[in-house]
Amino acid sequence: MGSIVVEDADTDTVYVAVGNNAEKTQQLLHWTVNNFSGKNVCLLHIHRPHSLNSFSCATDKNLSGYEPKDLPIQAFQDQGNQSVHELLDQYILDLVPAGVRACKLLIEMDDIEKGITEAIAQHSIRWLVVGAAADGYNMGKLAKQDSEKAIFIREQALLSCNIWFICKGNLICTRVYSKHTSDIEGGPALLVLNSNTEKSTSKWTPDALKCLDSGDMKEIQSISSNRSLNTRWSFNKVMDRSKLADLMFHEDEAFESQCAQEIRRRKEVEEQLARSKQEVQKMKNQQDEILEELQMVKDQNSALMSQISESQFTVTEFEEKIISAVDLLISFREKRDRLRIEHANAVREVQVLRTFGEADTPFSYQVEFPAFSFVEINEATHDFDPSWKIGEGRYGSVYKGLLRNMHVAIKMLPSYGQESLSKFQHQVEILSRVRHPNLLTLIGSCAESRSLVYEYLNNGSLESHLARKEKNPLPWQIRMSIATDICSALIFIHSSKPCIIHGNLKPSKVLLDANFVAKLSDLGIPSLVQQSLDSADANTIYNNPNERLAYVDPEYFVNGKFTPESDVYSFGVILLQLLTGRPLLGLVRNVKCALEKENLKAVLDFSAGEWPLYQTELLAYLALRCCEKNWLNRPDLVSEIWSVLEPFKAIRVDKPYLISKKLRRVPSHFVCPIVQEVMEDPYIAADGFTYEEEAIRGWLNSGHDTSPMTNLKLDHTDLVPNYALHNAILEWQQQ
Repeated sequence: MGSIVVEDADTDTVYVAVGNNAEKTQQLLHWTVNNFSGKNVCLLHIHRPHSLNSFSCATDKNLSGYEPKDLPIQAFQDQGNQSVHELLDQYILDLVPAGVRACKLLIEMDDIEKGITEAIAQHSIRWLVVGAAADGYNMGKLAKQDSEKAIFIREQALLSCNIWFICKGNLICTRVYSKHTSDIEGGPALLVLNSNTEKSTSKWTPDALKCLDSGDMKEIQSISSNRSLNTRWSFNKVMDRSKLADLMFHEDEAFESQCAQEIRRRKEVEEQLARSKQEVQKMKNQQDEILEELQMVKDQNSALMSQISESQFTVTEFEEKIISAVDLLISFREKRDRLRIEHANAVREVQVLRTFGEADTPFSYQVEFPAFSFVEINEATHDFDPSWKIGEGRYGSVYKGLLRNMHVAIKMLPSYGQESLSKFQHQVEILSRVRHPNLLTLIGSCAESRSLVYEYLNNGSLESHLARKEKNPLPWQIRMSIATDICSALIFIHSSKPCIIHGNLKPSKVLLDANFVAKLSDLGIPSLVQQSLDSADANTIYNNPNERLAYVDPEYFVNGKFTPESDVYSFGVILLQLLTGRPLLGLVRNVKCALEKENLKAVLDFSAGEWPLYQTELLAYLALRCCEKNWLNRPDLVSEIWSVLEPFKAIRVDKPYLISKKLRRVPSHFVCPIVQEVMEDPYIAADGFTYEEEAIRGWLNSGHDTSPMTNLKLDHTDLVPNYALHNAILEWQQQ
């Protein structure tokens, strides 16, 4: 088939309306390529969007508020668009072998024929190839029932567009634009002839020429020459008058049949539309119910969130109150403990004031501990036999003695510079009331001989144990325990009111009991000796240096006074001796050099066992600080030294010579007769026996008025605390 020649062709693009039917599309493209050689081809496709959207647009306006879920439909539409593009791309690929340059134009619209007509108008399409169905009786006529879209396009498209209708690869009808027919009104004609009749007829296909005779050709020429015809269309086959009348009659019958079918189809559509409206209304009602339920859930959720927020705020408020209450409770407990301590101190001071008063007479002091005579002291020491002497120093000599069937240590103070008897007794009374597990207990005194009677400890002094370390060395655990005991005693006497200073602390004044518990001796002795003696002794000490002077605070040589820091200095020297077991000469310098070289092991006394190096280094640094010449640079006993020594209290060592507290026999008068346990709060009943307070009160509250021991009736049910026995039990437990 030859190429189509169209007049006034001002563009090189031929538009081909293609559909989803690949076979029909291939026929259209094949015809177009064969008849429009050298032209560009644009594939025009009208794509119907999703049917639900079409349905929504076609339904009543009252349903415009109903919208389906967007996401699934959008996804479906995107998939459909992608499929259409892939199909058009495949059509374009099919045109590539023919050397045709092709493009695509995709328009979305529900009505295909309207989409084509609008595309013609919008894109000024001049050449368009469209598929159509031919009438079986006449090849030059479009079948009404099967080519409604083609008929609509032929009648409604702009006249400036030339349209070729193709059926099964054959041209069945043409609507050609002519400048002379632009003002002609459209009529029922199927074919508009070109103004150039000869050219038009010469380009017709052989199939169309078979239907024409010489008379038809003349008639076509006369119609073409008649410029005043009131029609825009002309047939490509001219029929005679009788055939035309028959065709019109058959067309009327077909039109009536199509109208009847259209009416039936319209009724079916209306019924389907009514059913769809009902379903949509039902779905809308369901949607309204769901939305109401959703709103209720949202309201409930908001209420619950508000309750949760309030609960969290309440919990936070309660937590803050609990924290503040705990802090307040802790402060109250601290205040209570402090008040208890203050109360106990006040009670002791009141008792002392009541005992001694303000009088100057010696009879105003009531001594609560034994007062021994000079004869008893003389007999106890075997007339002060030198073999019974166990020590001698600046403040007198110490004798071992047997006094009233007790082994005691008797301290004989210097005879020079004697004070008044009342002052001596007053000082002794004060010292007798200073009780601590790590202080040597003062048993009594003798004013005639100016002597003090102490408990006797048969385990010797710390000095003697350090001197014979080759025979029986002290383990490092016992050494640390001794240091802890000394520190505890110093803290106690320094915190007393008034403050008590030992002033003569050295290893010979640290005595050990059978359990190697350290006790300080000679407490308060300097206060019993004439004060004028101290300055003279200071010069003597300074002019006669020896190893014992290493324990004396250098500040004492300047101002002649002892301070609490003086005891700290002496404690530091003792601590260095416990760590190293070395002589005093150059001890501080040697330890300092070892620490600077990070070689403390070189100076440690390893006869005491394997030292814990970390804690030992801390103690060594503290000991050196204690030995500072300036007292301001020395550490505090409580906050610095005790915090390091306290953990050593829990350390125990198993040695044959250590006696366990569990193996000691409990004194019988420490045991409550009712519960048979050591008493914590002993109380005296009317029968004269001492009981645990809780046990005796339970006995009396249960209705008994008799003695648990004698079964005799009690004179009264009053109970009196036994302070003396309570103190004795505490001292026994602390040993």
